Amino acid sequence: MNQYIKYGSWIVLTLILTACATTIQHQGQKLSRVKDTKITHVLDSLSSMEYTHFYTKLSTKYKDSSQALSFKTSVRITRDSAVNALVTFARFPVLNTLVTKDSVHVTAKSKRCYSKESLSYLKAHFGLEFSYSNVEELFIGMPVGFNSDEKYFRVDDPYNYTVSSHNKRDIKKNKKKGKLEVIRHYTLTDDLKQLKELVIESPKDSILMKLNYKSYTTVDTSVLPHKVSVVIESPTNSMFIELEYKKIRINEPEPIYFIIPEGYEQCK
Repeated sequence: MNQYIKYGSWIVLTLILTACATTIQHQGQKLSRVKDTKITHVLDSLSSMEYTHFYTKLSTKYKDSSQALSFKTSVRITRDSAVNALVTFARFPVLNTLVTKDSVHVTAKSKRCYSKESLSYLKAHFGLEFSYSNVEELFIGMPVGFNSDEKYFRVDDPYNYTVSSHNKRDIKKNKKKGKLEVIRHYTLTDDLKQLKELVIESPKDSILMKLNYKSYTTVDTSVLPHKVSVVIESPTNSMFIELEYKKIRINEPEPIYFIIPEGYEQCK
């Protein structure tokens, strides 16, 4: 796969993902005790957010082991249909990515080429199986993969309101016996209103991703991410990303433009 296509796909995912550790550093005083059901109820409410369209321009600072870049990304979402991410550098379009329910399309202007892959491409290259709805959840700032029908386990941490998809014993067994199930941790803000942190761990590929939501903003009646810190750790690379959501619009029809220009060849 052409390096530009892989980079474009990383943008779709890494714009919203973070990794470092599975716990938040203890800060301040111990929190008031709340029932486990209170935390899962809030997560269920956040995962049920109603919207039809979404737009933002992301101001992005990206750094990994070999490069440091600053760029902007215009993100347009038509719910349950398509996610479009147009990356610009120095105001010039560089990559255009379209994710639908069954495919990932990318055009790379510098190479004058295009690519079309199935959604399984995301798992093949990033070690985590993402559905189309997960991609939407990442950009909107919803708790990715949360399902109220599943059981969640309280993490013993008096400084954070955190639940996990696996209990402590199962996590140890999971890693020791090679079951290799994906583990998710959800942490709420101290006021129990918003998502503070999301950690997704894939033991199979030794990938740990963490989202750290620094601040939120209200647009109309919707509370949406404003600033997000992003880090991704894998055996071969470490990525650090700072995101700022600007010019946010929600529930306003957003036309999505994605064409393969004449003369473009399939990326190799």
